[in-house]
Amino acid sequence: MLKPYEIICAGALIAVAILLSPAAQAATAPIMNLSPDPITSWYPDRDNGDNYLAPQSGPGPVVSPLDFPYRPNGTGDDAAGNPTYRIADLTNPILQPWAIEQMRITNDAIQSGEIPFTARQRCYPPGPAWHVFRRVAPPMIFFVQLPDKVLIHWRGDNLTRHVYLNVPHSENPTRTWHGESVGHYEGNTLVVDTIAFLNHPLSFVDNYRTPHSDQLHMIERFQMTEDDKIDISIYFEDPGAYTTSWEARQILSRSERGPIGETICADGNPDYFNIYSVPIPTADRPDF
Repeated sequence: MLKPYEIICAGALIAVAILLSPAAQAATAPIMNLSPDPITSWYPDRDNGDNYLAPQSGPGPVVSPLDFPYRPNGTGDDAAGNPTYRIADLTNPILQPWAIEQMRITNDAIQSGEIPFTARQRCYPPGPAWHVFRRVAPPMIFFVQLPDKVLIHWRGDNLTRHVYLNVPHSENPTRTWHGESVGHYEGNTLVVDTIAFLNHPLSFVDNYRTPHSDQLHMIERFQMTEDDKIDISIYFEDPGAYTTSWEARQILSRSERGPIGETICADGNPDYFNIYSVPIPTADRPDF
């Protein structure tokens, strides 16, 4: 039988072990500050920032085939030498047959000389492709961290995602372009779980126009790194469109070129030469 002082010592050791456990440390770690001031924003600081990065391991996103690499315009929005349009590598094993055939139509059209488009170019919301919506040129993404929610704001058309903290998903969520997002902090990581994406023919998970179904489930993990960047891991699961779950990454760099300004997409994306098959969306009736 343990003596009283031995029981006290044993209890103290258990308490210390609990406090030193990874779960306890994560619960007590300071929350990362993504919005320290009105001018701080975040953007993908690389030429191909409108493509996902590969995950650390396992199935990854659709990319270009080796014999037709994607070469974007130069840094910023300036045209550079020999840019190419995206051609999707349809041998990626994550794609179900119907998705492959839909994307093959796009590939064939591009290779025959048609001009492809991205959601941003035609002023459609990014949907699940939020992290590859645009390439470079800050300011881009702003965060507003509140006790009950996190707002993720993209400057173009003042698009905003609402991430509701520490609550479950709605029983019957309304489907929207950006879905219903709930989240929580795990120490220095913001975890966001999103369902109920709108199953729209112009809603894609990337700029290769990879489709999704109404079963799409996305989990994002935002983590601040030591070099003052945000490392985002994105998990996709959609049994209606993919053969398996897969992951992608995005890395955002800090910029101090804020604050948020008004940018109206439709005013800056005219189609003077009628090169796009998809028109810019317009409202059926005026708001006022």
